[in-house]
Amino acid sequence: MKNTIRRTAGVRWTIIAVCVLVVAACRSPFQSDAALMSLFAQQRDEFQTLVKMANEDIHLVRITPSFTTLDDDNEWPRQNIGISQERWAEYKRLFSRVRTDGIVKPLDSPQRIEFPISEAGIAPAGSSKGLVYSSTPLTPVLPSLDGRPPDRYSDAKGHTRVYRQIEDHWYIYFDEW
Repeated sequence: MKNTIRRTAGVRWTIIAVCVLVVAACRSPFQSDAALMSLFAQQRDEFQTLVKMANEDIHLVRITPSFTTLDDDNEWPRQNIGISQERWAEYKRLFSRVRTDGIVKPLDSPQRIEFPISEAGIAPAGSSKGLVYSSTPLTPVLPSLDGRPPDRYSDAKGHTRVYRQIEDHWYIYFDEW
């Protein structure tokens, strides 16, 4: 009788553990639009400072706490990191405040400065969601990025990039490749 009770309790805990794991696996790895808008509102000045700095550092196309990428040199490590150690320390301090892993300035769209906040997967297949500053309007703009965008927004290679506008020049982005 005691063995049956123990076995039943063990099965019950196993079922509960499996259910918790399934629920956790089904959750989106991405922050909600509301959470990203709140982050932007709370740290707006820091995001603006990062945009100003990134625009001044014209040869840097990627800046993270652990490496930088130059527009003409993506090797790492290298002697010339593109900025002073003090400047890099300031970037790192601001990255920590705004909860991003860095800045990406796409070579094909220099008017954009991306702040990845949540990422899933690895190259060649993955996705990211974050904030982006753009000096020019971005499209397509959707009313929400809380769910996966409809397939019509994917190109022939399956790449999807969509936006939700927060205010002038500022958007939430979702990118899937």
